Amino acid sequence: MRGNILALRNAAVSVNSVVMGLDMVPSTHHASRYAAVVVSEGRVVERKEDIDWGSVLMLIDKYRVSTIAIDNLYELGGSSLEVKRRVSNLLDKVRVVEVTRDPSGRYVKLVDLALEHGLIDKRVTHFSPLQAAEVSALLALRGVGVAVIEPTGARTLIVISRGRSYGAGGMSQERYKRSMRSAIKQVTNMVLDELKKHLDHHAIECYTKLSKHGLERSLLVVEARPSDVKRWIKPLSELIKKSGVNLKLLARLPPLSEQLPESSRPDRPLIVGLDPGIVTGLAVVDLQGKPLLVSSGLALDKVTIIRAVTKIGKPVLVASDVKTPSDLVEKIASSLGCTIYTPPKDMTIEEKRRIIYDYIPNHKEIVKNSHQRDALAAALKAFSSFKNKFSQLEAKARELGILPSQLEKAKALLVKGLTIREAVEQAMAKAETARRRTIYAVDPEVHKLKQELSKLREKVEEQSRIIKELEESKIMLLESLRQKEAKVEELEELIIRLSRRSGEARGEREREEAVLRCRLESALKHAQELATRVEQVEYVAKRLEELVQNLLDGAIVIIKEARSITKRSLDEALKFSKLKEGDVVLIHSPESCSEEGLRILVDLKPKAIITSLSKLPEQAYVFLRDHCIPVIDVDEVKIDKAGPFLYTTHELEDIIKERREQLQKEIDEEASDKLLRILREYREQRLRHLTSPNTSA
Repeated sequence: MRGNILALRNAAVSVNSVVMGLDMVPSTHHASRYAAVVVSEGRVVERKEDIDWGSVLMLIDKYRVSTIAIDNLYELGGSSLEVKRRVSNLLDKVRVVEVTRDPSGRYVKLVDLALEHGLIDKRVTHFSPLQAAEVSALLALRGVGVAVIEPTGARTLIVISRGRSYGAGGMSQERYKRSMRSAIKQVTNMVLDELKKHLDHHAIECYTKLSKHGLERSLLVVEARPSDVKRWIKPLSELIKKSGVNLKLLARLPPLSEQLPESSRPDRPLIVGLDPGIVTGLAVVDLQGKPLLVSSGLALDKVTIIRAVTKIGKPVLVASDVKTPSDLVEKIASSLGCTIYTPPKDMTIEEKRRIIYDYIPNHKEIVKNSHQRDALAAALKAFSSFKNKFSQLEAKARELGILPSQLEKAKALLVKGLTIREAVEQAMAKAETARRRTIYAVDPEVHKLKQELSKLREKVEEQSRIIKELEESKIMLLESLRQKEAKVEELEELIIRLSRRSGEARGEREREEAVLRCRLESALKHAQELATRVEQVEYVAKRLEELVQNLLDGAIVIIKEARSITKRSLDEALKFSKLKEGDVVLIHSPESCSEEGLRILVDLKPKAIITSLSKLPEQAYVFLRDHCIPVIDVDEVKIDKAGPFLYTTHELEDIIKERREQLQKEIDEEASDKLLRILREYREQRLRHLTSPNTSA
């Protein structure tokens, strides 16, 4: 397996950290399986193949792993939420490095990196999961890749709420409410005071839900690791316990896929509306009043909001719906270098509804709750305050023939306080500067190749010059051969040395040309792979579209599937195939059957079972027959597949109907025979009783 990996070379790496390489193993199970390789002090100390996540955590604890190296972040889970859930308990001690990503955000194939860093001695098409895990670990030791999750990047969410419900009504309940709300407020203040001993106030964000006599609930977002926060507030643990207040510490990871390089962020000017609170509302509109983002979330913190906004464009104004902006609004505006807009007076609910209705006809599709409404209203209120100036600026732009991109920049300058004339002049000047830069700008990769080509040309010219000098020297030597015979050997050695240098230079040039050809071939191959993948996706999409149409027309029957007739298999089918009453179920391995599984299957009341009758146990067949469930042999039905869905023609309904009627008929006949048999036995018993001697007497 490791024939191409030069395992001994990693011994030369003088590092003391412990790195685990991980790669996902293809599996038919729904749970993810992994290949793991642990490297300690530059040497492989453990290799494990086809293990679950629990075993991975055991290896991390066993070897005190400090870094997890992967070639793709989503090897850890199918979504950002799944990744965060898996690594949330490791935040204090483990960093995650994506070795195939470079600092610019570009991805490089793992095979190419292994070849470049000397981990393999020849090119291979791909690695096995265990090889990929080992290569990832060794690359991480060499400093390759980008850390996508850092222990220092973790933040902590502190939730402070009542310890139990208020219970039934009455005077006691009111006293308990007052006591608990006051306790929540006191605990919140104590925790804040304790945190401020260790952190600057900018690193703490506090969100509260006010109520009479205190606080109903509070949330604190702290820019520190959960273990540090837990240590800082430990002196308060006894007081918190006695107060009856519930305090929870939750790890909060930064967004995983939103870290764009500065150069790739859009330059579109934006207005950001905020509604801070326990649930924070966020809205972003452009300088034409068009909403680009409307969302809300539990205690959205400064970092999360800034990353979400800067993905869309460049904020120029942060707006609030109240006259006095909150701390969060001021912190975000300060971090983004933006102006703060506040209305002359606090906006009423009616005013918020009216301004959203005026600007956004389809607001019901966009605004989902009051927090989103307030944030969007704040952004639109800020936009409306500049609307007249924007109209004057647009008229001036039409007069001067300014491009749309220049107009947007001029609007941004207008928001920052410049006059219309100053904004237009600066926008045009910046556009001209950018145009000149664009003329001379060169793609970094092309520039690099041109530099390499220039060096090669210089080398060729140097060699040509040397050859020319040698030829001249040769002529001179031939002319003075008789006079300088004693120096012939010395001159010949000089010629040999110079010729050797020329050959080495040519070899270097050929190697560099080979590398360039290899890069080109790799790029072409990748393009072909992408084209093939697009064709496959289009084909599957077309099949699914046909499947949906046939399903609507009633021309096909959807078939659900289960591996066997066991509790575990049927539980999996209920969870992943959404098995329900009235479904047609395909059983792949009927020979694997249990009594509990049969009862679960019968309780589901399927319309019919499709399986191999030759493999189905006789007792199982009789059990299903007694419950009037038709069992159809798999060879009688032609089953097709479109994406993850199995289906067949509508003729299956006729077969099911026929089998069900036949089963019902057989069951009715057996019941009738059984009744007649009971009557006959009763009559015989009665006759014997009447004809016995005792009865006659």
